[in-house]
Parts: sequence; C-alpha cells; structure tokens
Amino acid sequence: MNQAEKQQEVAVLNETVGQVENAFLVDFKGLDVTQSTDLRIKLREKDGRLRIVKNRLARRALADGALEALEADFVGQTAVAYSLGDDIVGVAKVLRDFAKEHEIAPVKAGMVDGRVITPEEFEVLADLPSREELIAKALYLMKYPITGLATVLNGVLRNFVVVLGAVQQQKESE
Repeated sequence: MNQAEKQQEVAVLNETVGQVENAFLVDFKGLDVTQSTDLRIKLREKDGRLRIVKNRLARRALADGALEALEADFVGQTAVAYSLGDDIVGVAKVLRDFAKEHEIAPVKAGMVDGRVITPEEFEVLADLPSREELIAKALYLMKYPITGLATVLNGVLRNFVVVLGAVQQQKESE
C-alpha cells in the first residue's frame, strides 16, 4: 500500500470501527474466503459487521477512539466484529457458534459499552439470552399477575353461577 492508500484506510477505519462502542477482536487465522463470507452473512443477520484490518493501521486509526484500550490486542491476523445496533449479545452468539463450528478461538478481546472484556467475559456475554428473549420474559412477567387476577375473578363468577344453578335445581325438586 502506498501512503495515500494507507491514509484512506485509516480514515475509513476511523469512520466505521472507530465510532462503535461494542466490538470484538477476532483471530481469523485458518479461515478461508468462503468461511469468512459465511461469518459476514451471519453477522449481518444480527446487524453486525466484520472488518479485517491491518494491525498497524488499526492502531493508528483507533488511537483516539473508543477502542483505544484494545490497542495491545491488535496482534496476529485480526478482524474487528462490531454491532451497528443494540444487539451485541446476538453478535457474540454468532461469533461463539462460528468459532465452535470451525474450531477457532472466538475472540481475543472485546469492548462492550466502553469497557474492555476478556475472552472469559465474552463467553458469559454469549451465554445471555437474546434481546428478544429478554423482552418476551419481561412481558410475560408483567402480564402474569393480571392473568392470574382475571383467572381468580373468573373462578368466583363461575362458582357463583354453579351455586345459583344448584339452588335452582333444589327449588325445582321441592
């Protein structure tokens, strides 16, 4: 790469990866083009992206950004997986599942909401339920007391009707 291309790459990295708060550094050693394309497709489904970077240019581009704390982890063959949306757990699940499928290390390090995480913390994050599952559970927990109250009130009315029916049958039989 000549100097102009390097400057352009630094600018592009700064505009894209440098602006995100949630990102993971992935070692893509051993992956071929088909596998990396498959990973990109899976990440796009979760509103995530994967960008293969040159370590020296990435360190230069991210020196003033949110990912500056990850500078020491830009070693070896590095790609940055990041989320454009709010579902960082979905991106983490995709990376973990892909790493298990292809027998590679899932992540070197990561940044979640401005905090550096280790590979162990990444595993905990990837084990969390997805955003949709958490919303569904919260809605169920909010709906459950109301449903229970409606069932109890229905039971009272049903029992009252049964008692009235029994009283009516008793009066008719007398």
